[in-house]
Amino acid sequence: MDARRYFSDITETGNLRMQNRTEEDVRHELLFERDWNQAKQRPLYLTSSFSKKRFFLALAVVVLSVVTLLGRALWMQVGQAENYASLAERNRLRSTPLWPLRGIIRDRQGMILAENASRFQVTFLPREASRDSIDRERALGEAGRILGVPYATLVGFASATGTAQDETVIVVDSVPYAQAMRFATALPHLPGFRLEVHPVRHYPQSTVVQSLSHVLGYVGRLSPEEYEARAGKGYRRADEIGKTGIERWYEERLRGALGERMDEVDARGRASAFVGETPARNGDDLTLSLDLALQAETEKALLAGMELAKTKRGAAIAMDPRDGSILALVSLPAFDNNYFAGSVSSTVYQRLATDPDRPLFFRAISGAYPSGSTVKIVMSVAALAEGVINPGTTVLSNGGIRVGQWFFPDWKAGGHGTTNVRSAIAWSVNTFYYYIGGGYGSFQGLGVDRISQWMRRFGLGSRTGIDLPAEVAGTVPDPAWKRENRKEQWYVGDTYNLSIGQGDLLVTPLQVALYTAEIANGGRKVVPHLFSSASGTSAAALFATTTQIGAPSEAYAVVREGMRDG
Repeated sequence: MDARRYFSDITETGNLRMQNRTEEDVRHELLFERDWNQAKQRPLYLTSSFSKKRFFLALAVVVLSVVTLLGRALWMQVGQAENYASLAERNRLRSTPLWPLRGIIRDRQGMILAENASRFQVTFLPREASRDSIDRERALGEAGRILGVPYATLVGFASATGTAQDETVIVVDSVPYAQAMRFATALPHLPGFRLEVHPVRHYPQSTVVQSLSHVLGYVGRLSPEEYEARAGKGYRRADEIGKTGIERWYEERLRGALGERMDEVDARGRASAFVGETPARNGDDLTLSLDLALQAETEKALLAGMELAKTKRGAAIAMDPRDGSILALVSLPAFDNNYFAGSVSSTVYQRLATDPDRPLFFRAISGAYPSGSTVKIVMSVAALAEGVINPGTTVLSNGGIRVGQWFFPDWKAGGHGTTNVRSAIAWSVNTFYYYIGGGYGSFQGLGVDRISQWMRRFGLGSRTGIDLPAEVAGTVPDPAWKRENRKEQWYVGDTYNLSIGQGDLLVTPLQVALYTAEIANGGRKVVPHLFSSASGTSAAALFATTTQIGAPSEAYAVVREGMRDG
């Protein structure tokens, strides 16, 4: 090769021309090519060296990530296979609840006190709504127009996330028939919405005999707290539950169990095939010891007595002393529990809740008051049983007794003269009970310890065990109670007040009825109850007792004679 003359074989034709290169140009290019070929044979480092420790650490991270991903995939495909299969199945199947009929409540004569009616109810299940935003907006708009529900409210339901997607929401609780038929016609095009025939409670006698409402109670929507407390017991958030009275106490018996209908649905949520059905189990019918006719007459008699006493509040109870069964249980004022069937009007509830006479308050079992002279029959049994007096013991009543600067009067000015236990009961002589309770002069009374002991034997200071919620225990005061609650010591005057049912003694009307019944039956303890029978179960199996109060039978006989004399 002639290094002195290097040329490119470019023929000068058109725009092409010969290019000449010098010897220096050729030498430079040859040297550059030789250096480059040598450089390719040497190691090439882009930055500092990568240590083995860092390499193995990076490798461990990669391996751990791969293992984690594979483990997660295995867990989802094997460990959670049943769960995901269930989710897929739920997308294919639609469950419709079949409502059980709540048990009917009757009085002892078979008169229906609580029964079931029907109402149309529109519900919405977010997870069944259309996934297409345009279709969903159209469905919500059409449903809102038919039902008269604001569009924004329905959007709020449809926007539920997480577990709320699976929670049924009640859109309209009670839909008129004509409106329900229009909605039923449009329902195939409204995925997520359902029109259900739902039972609603009806109390046919409560409008006339309103005092039944306290006894029977009513049902209402589950609160969040009630739902959480009954998790796993078959309740849905949209279900109803007994809130007060018999409806609440015997909820499990009366409710029954939900059934279920399964349908296969297409991609638009429309039922395409029937899959199967689990029938609902209706609740147990319940018979009460209550007598409707006697309840009505007792209510009238109490109203007449309240009018004479110029009061608007009162309670009256009729109990069979042989077994504690309640024949009439009246608390006034009362209300109509049909107001609470389904959804109670906020206006009605506000009126009842703000009434100064408190018609919602079940004072027969929840109100605690001074017993007054009714407790004197308990004092009489106690004094006879303890030997403080005998049937012939007499006390002179001349208007009251004085202790230092304090005077404890009889209710009758000038007193009642010489009295024994029978006449003291018949005339309600305070002085007699001051003597037998706290003592006076040389006469030794029961004293506060024995008084409180006997009051508790007769059930004061504790709940009676009646089958109704919201019963209170009342209060039997003693020196320890007064030190703790009043920060004061006990005086003989406190004993005198306790002996005639005054001071800090508090009892419920039901407790008064109970100790009266137990004196009437000769000292055998009974449990007040309204249950008579249900599904082959009798009251005797639930409430029978053989416990005795402990006083001699002669003591009860003397006290009963005094009560008759009155």
